[in-house]
Amino acid sequence: MAGYNDHLQFVAKVIGRSDIPESVRIELHPLIERIQQRQSDPNLYLAVIGEFSSGKSTFINALLRDDLLKTSALVTTAAATRLRYGRNLQMVVRFKAPQPRIIKVNRYNKVKVNRQTGKVTVAWLPWCPGLKIRQFIHVVTSDDEVAKNVFNVTIAHPAQFIANGIVIIDTPGTNATNPKHAAITRDVVENEADAAIIIVPATMPLTQTFTDFLAGPVRSYLHRCIFVVTRMDQIRPREHNRLLENVRVRLAESLRIDHPKLHLCSAQVVMDNLSGDVQVEKGLRIWIDEFAQMESEIISRLRYERSESIKESIGRLFNQLFDQLDSHLRSQWNQYHARQAAIQREIIQDLNSFADQQHRECRRRIEDAVSRTGYKIDDCINSHRDRTISTIRNAIFGASDWDDLKWVLGSRVETILKDDQQSLRADVQRDCNKLSQAAEEAGRYFDQKFSEAYRRLQALGGRVETNSASASSSIQLNTYSVVYSAQELNSKNFGNSVKGFFSHLFRGLLNERKQKLWDEIRPNIYTYFDTIKKQAQQAVQTDAQNVTVALNRRIDAYITQYKTVVDAMLNEQKVELQRLTKLQESIQTDLSEIERRRNYL
Repeated sequence: MAGYNDHLQFVAKVIGRSDIPESVRIELHPLIERIQQRQSDPNLYLAVIGEFSSGKSTFINALLRDDLLKTSALVTTAAATRLRYGRNLQMVVRFKAPQPRIIKVNRYNKVKVNRQTGKVTVAWLPWCPGLKIRQFIHVVTSDDEVAKNVFNVTIAHPAQFIANGIVIIDTPGTNATNPKHAAITRDVVENEADAAIIIVPATMPLTQTFTDFLAGPVRSYLHRCIFVVTRMDQIRPREHNRLLENVRVRLAESLRIDHPKLHLCSAQVVMDNLSGDVQVEKGLRIWIDEFAQMESEIISRLRYERSESIKESIGRLFNQLFDQLDSHLRSQWNQYHARQAAIQREIIQDLNSFADQQHRECRRRIEDAVSRTGYKIDDCINSHRDRTISTIRNAIFGASDWDDLKWVLGSRVETILKDDQQSLRADVQRDCNKLSQAAEEAGRYFDQKFSEAYRRLQALGGRVETNSASASSSIQLNTYSVVYSAQELNSKNFGNSVKGFFSHLFRGLLNERKQKLWDEIRPNIYTYFDTIKKQAQQAVQTDAQNVTVALNRRIDAYITQYKTVVDAMLNEQKVELQRLTKLQESIQTDLSEIERRRNYL
């Protein structure tokens, strides 16, 4: 076993490195414990495997020379039961939660025993109102309602067969209606048994379901299996050879076993002879001697192969351990490559090109908004101009005399212009708000665009703060002051021009003067509104430039932040690559050593 200690030291060294996650150590620890326990356990574990109602329990009872396990065509073993040597009959049952307790039952120390009847009572098991030890064994090992709460059952028995350091494991039927039964048997074969007895009933030899089971989880361990054909007493003597040949052919064809050794027996005859309840016919008594001979041959074979069987079992455990260790070591590289591929797939590859694209999109959106806003402002001012011209003209031509005309020029025209100012400012501001809204929409567009990019980084595990770049205040435009200044300036200029008309206002006829006066005033009104329009458009262009600058700064902030995050992630990958590259030599050495040890085992 010195070689196995060396294997364990190697495993401890590998998983003790700082780069091995704690979760790996936790996962491997139970397997290492099992190997250590198996090393210190000198017993040979012999599983008895067969289908439901194949006679497994009867066969085990015959080995024990005791009608211990319940046998019936209607009953199947519900939990794996281990039988080991002991001077006296004793039973230890470990129950699962919510009853995590151990019950020990023997003829001296019982659980809640009635001293007069010697019966066992377990308060939380309604199926056990008061049972003797053998009845309790039957309930725990064969009643599904109880067995579903059982973790394991161990029975100590003074049988000579198991006095040789053999532990019999009675497994559930592989074709039982409860799928958990086959799973229990599979686990025993793969993780515990050193050897196995395969029960083949002569009355129904090697069904397809049983052959499929043997070709599955048991296939790798068939060389450690002993095939026993039971119930031979139920087959006519002249049919024996044909039956055995049929079994051999099926084993060869289905399981590729050449010239398998078949042991023949009738466990029921042995038990009938033991109990004396049934008179064994003279012609069947041969099976009593045959059973003893078979028993002797099995013990001899187990003794001969004992050391190799135990070593092979430990070797299987090591192979499982090395497979897991191999998988964990390789997964480190796989995780790195997967993350690297994900980063390359998800990040923006040409950040400068992406930034240029966003800047172009910003300009396009603002230019479109400026163009729309410009047209609306022109239409708005033209509409105000036309209404103002109409109102002033009506006031001039509506003057009834020279005094009334003088009042129109001196007061009424100024009032008309002032009345229009408030309305014009509101209308222009409303149109300019469309530019402000377009700026806000552009800002939200870029927020969304970069949020999506950041979410992809976050999905890769990047440390991304998405608020800093978009924390700038809302983009607002206000052309009110510009329009107001333009109106005030032009209103004053227009008023001065009107006053200049007074010097020649009263020469000639009234109607002629009205027409001449109107012809002189009207161009000034056009100039007045054209100046407002020009200054409003200039204000829009200035604000549009400011908006573009603000949005470009926001985009640049996003790009800077994004590059910082990506650089940090790539730097982490670079550090990880350096770590893995440095680790590569030791990992490859470990994997090569694992492969060498696996081949050795």
